[in-house]
Amino acid sequence: MRNNNAAQTVPDEPLNFFKEDRSYRPDEIADALKVDRSTVYRLIREISDPLPAYRIKEQGQLRCFGRDINKYLENHKVQPHNE
Repeated sequence: MRNNNAAQTVPDEPLNFFKEDRSYRPDEIADALKVDRSTVYRLIREISDPLPAYRIKEQGQLRCFGRDINKYLENHKVQPHNE
């Protein structure tokens, strides 16, 4: 008989939520992460540890590589407290 109340361990694997070689617009990132677009722009503008981004043309739209987003999320992953 299986105990459904037993604590399950989650493997500590790197996040690969976004395709590594694809570029994403801030609105696509916001939709995928279920946050407001302004949150993504704030992460990009963060002075101490920004989400890496680039512009397609001078004054053009911002883009972020999936590998950079995955790495950023991995580095900022919140560990749940042991209960």
